[in-house]
Amino acid sequence: MKKRMAVRNMRDAGHDGIMRSYPKYESTPEARVVDLSPDGIDCIPEFGEHNYKQFGGGTVPHVHPGMIEIIFCRRGANLSFCNGDKIIAARPGSVLAAQPQTPHFLRLYPKGLSTTWIWFRIPEKGKTVLGLSAEETQWLAERLEALPVHFMYTPALGKSFRRLWHIYDSVPHGTTERRLLLRDAVTRLLLDVTEAARVGQAANAGVSDKRLDALIGEMRRDPSRNWTIDELAERAAMSIAKLTTSFRRQTGLPPHAFLVFCRVARAKELLAKTVRSVAAVANELGFQTAQHFAAQFHRETGFSPREYRAAARREKAAQKA
Repeated sequence: MKKRMAVRNMRDAGHDGIMRSYPKYESTPEARVVDLSPDGIDCIPEFGEHNYKQFGGGTVPHVHPGMIEIIFCRRGANLSFCNGDKIIAARPGSVLAAQPQTPHFLRLYPKGLSTTWIWFRIPEKGKTVLGLSAEETQWLAERLEALPVHFMYTPALGKSFRRLWHIYDSVPHGTTERRLLLRDAVTRLLLDVTEAARVGQAANAGVSDKRLDALIGEMRRDPSRNWTIDELAERAAMSIAKLTTSFRRQTGLPPHAFLVFCRVARAKELLAKTVRSVAAVANELGFQTAQHFAAQFHRETGFSPREYRAAARREKAAQKA
């Protein structure tokens, strides 16, 4: 059985090297994706769910221009969501939010993972959505644009996701009843998202250290550098023990594991977008040997570098077809 790489709805990278992701209404045995615009809900360009029956490698860093992605993790373990310089260790009940210009991706798709997601298209100034007034539209958009990256669901939010799927599946297409019920369900769901974020923000708020944040950003931008634990501790003005604890709190990983993660993330981009050899990529990113690089890459993604490159090329060719 061929391995599956979950690279979805991607288009060519922009000048900044980040992939752009746009709606593409294609379902697979593990993913269901629907379009609500025929029902008059243009602000939701994509609504879907994933149920992974086998392990899969994660996506490359990408953004959704003009859209906010909201993901609800219903079931599964070992899910790592990377948003900017943050790595979120998600669990069942986690809600993840990605803003339009923030590069994000999932490290892996563990077997048994079940998620449902929705994209909200931010309305242009003066435009309205969901039958709301201009003032109400602005209020809703501002709340969604202010969502934290990670918070926990509430029973009301879980119910809203289930209700939206139920209406989509059960109410006859092309009817006034369907349009009204779907519009009401989407409005209720988005309001429940903002409420869950409000309730959970205080509990999920971490203590941020500006020096450590800056250091993490440097590691993300320059993963090929030979970062040592002593240098990191000195730069952060912390003991090694405190640095390790703080690093886990800020990124979800200890320092060396975070560095490897950053190197593999950059390697995924290079493998997908350049013709450099695996050995050249390994050398550029500071791995001791091509074999060491391949082992670390497989541990992070579930693929060898060559398998990942081949899958990325197949995906790109399929999108152009």
